[in-house]
Amino acid sequence: MNETEATGLFNEIMQRHDALIYKVCYMYAEDLEHLRDLHQEVAANIWSGLGSFSGRSKVSTWVYRVALNTCITFFRRHGKHSSAERLDGMRLDIVDDGDERSARLKEMYELIGRLDRIDKAIVMLWLDEHSYDEISSVMGMTRANVASRLHRIRQRLASMANE
Repeated sequence: MNETEATGLFNEIMQRHDALIYKVCYMYAEDLEHLRDLHQEVAANIWSGLGSFSGRSKVSTWVYRVALNTCITFFRRHGKHSSAERLDGMRLDIVDDGDERSARLKEMYELIGRLDRIDKAIVMLWLDEHSYDEISSVMGMTRANVASRLHRIRQRLASMANE
């Protein structure tokens, strides 16, 4: 692939999957600066990984894998990032119509944000309607492990919601 083709493919991936990338980064970011850093790091890793994408999975699955691995690695490498400008006031594609659905979505994302990094990734993939097989491929675990963890995650989220 020449540079022009690579640039076109990269731009298409970023345009088509930017909301997905943003959502993954949002779930791992501590503040706005951290969110921007994560998004930039994911974009850089997608660019550098274009040549290694083999097409064995959907592009969205590959982008998820790159975004999750980038965020987890970035978190391990740099630790928690802190700033006075927290993400609490930001929204994640949730239109706040003041209705019960908007309030429940906001609560759900807040509860998911309290999960550990792996469980957060698994539940986000599941909420985006990826199959257990796709989730296991992205996460590098067996399908049975994904099913078991999702069951425990749903129980934990329900318990946290009732606190």
